[in-house]
Amino acid sequence: MKEIKFEFDNIGGLAQIYAFPPSDLLRIRHDYRADTDSVELKTRENVVVIPVYADRSFMFDEKKSTAEGGDYWQISIEGVIPKLGREHSTMIERLERGEWLVLSQDHNGIVHLSGSTEVPLSFSAEKTSGDAYTALNGSSFVFEGSQPAPSVVVDLDDLINI
Repeated sequence: MKEIKFEFDNIGGLAQIYAFPPSDLLRIRHDYRADTDSVELKTRENVVVIPVYADRSFMFDEKKSTAEGGDYWQISIEGVIPKLGREHSTMIERLERGEWLVLSQDHNGIVHLSGSTEVPLSFSAEKTSGDAYTALNGSSFVFEGSQPAPSVVVDLDDLINI
């Protein structure tokens, strides 16, 4: 019999987000002895680090669907970049013009690699400044796309090697 282990210390939200161009992925290396996967990059220069609020408002979502061609997974990684300014606008424009692979770590320490070299994720943002907490000065963003397989889970130690 197979059983799903229920863990009571489950925490939601994302803790870290790293985006990089698909051309920078060297390989996903599997260590058969430790049964771990790691991401190896050609360079670290193109990695974009997106700071994450501690309020758990950042989200990773992966939904499986079926179409005529078979199964696919719809990926969405969402959050907020605070303050509308020149530096942030330049970085957001760079993200909007590119295609990305995204490493997102949740508060449980699970790291997902989303997107692939064949089907990368796209980035879009919406700038807002208002009085309500949900409309504070900043840009809400989403990395999204459909991929033919679920996101790859890599180990926390491998994220540090970027």
